[in-house]
Amino acid sequence: MKYPENAGYVIAIDSGATKSEVLLYPVGDPPLIPPFVRGGAKIYKYPFINLNLLGYDESLKRLKKIVKDVSGVAGKKNIAAIAAGISGARYEKDRKRLAAALGKATGIKKVFILPDTEIALEAAFAKNVKNCGILIAGTGSILYYRAGDGKINRIGGWGRHIGDEGSGHWIAREALYKVTKHYDKRLHAEKLAVVMKKEFGIDEANIIKHVYHFNFEISKLTRHIFRCAENGDKVSKGIIKEAAENLLTHFIPLKKQKYTIAMMGSLLAEEKLLANELKKAAKKLFPNIKLVQPEFAPVWGAVKYAISNIK
Repeated sequence: MKYPENAGYVIAIDSGATKSEVLLYPVGDPPLIPPFVRGGAKIYKYPFINLNLLGYDESLKRLKKIVKDVSGVAGKKNIAAIAAGISGARYEKDRKRLAAALGKATGIKKVFILPDTEIALEAAFAKNVKNCGILIAGTGSILYYRAGDGKINRIGGWGRHIGDEGSGHWIAREALYKVTKHYDKRLHAEKLAVVMKKEFGIDEANIIKHVYHFNFEISKLTRHIFRCAENGDKVSKGIIKEAAENLLTHFIPLKKQKYTIAMMGSLLAEEKLLANELKKAAKKLFPNIKLVQPEFAPVWGAVKYAISNIK
């Protein structure tokens, strides 16, 4: 698309555990709430930013790179605000520190660093909607919701080592469990073992080296498990069914209340098998919860937040 000259813009950033999506959005009068041209706004792709995994210095470095590149398209003097939803930015003091440093480095006065969950909720539901939330399943997993009293709550999101049940990382880790049991002849998981060997060169003789010494990124396995399941592998199907059941445990604190929950994250957006298993199980176990597909991607939530905070 062609950007108008001498217009004000916001830079909106959504960064999860695998990638960052960035949008340069013109500020209209009245504000242009997404999408001003459906499908016409260009989304820039950048490496992921996760405050927990990368740490403060690297996260700031990646944010500065994004802002430098994208503001160059419209001119830095025309950037009215930056709103960035960052994975791992759980604590307010970390977000404020990052926002202050980014503002100082770029010269842009209005900089907002938010949890990635907050912009996703902003994209999915208007601020006046209660009893609503988002269930994110990507590399990690979390339920982020607004209760009937307007209070925001989060369930899960504790990271791959102590949480993220039903996530992409969890699915891949379960597959590794099954494969090692296959090596021991405690379980028949031949198709998964064959995929491990073919795609990654991993077998019984070297799996320990790859996982413990070569830092094998096990989440790379996830998409192969879905393909195995689609081709009829019972072990892979079982893992995905268990993943859906684990995702449903995020709803336990909601008890029997009525909620509308938007399904978000790469797994629920791209892997229909998981989404279908989740909806099927939720209908049985949590009949008061309505699962829906969001109309807008999370980056639009950052757009809305930025525009509403520059008036």
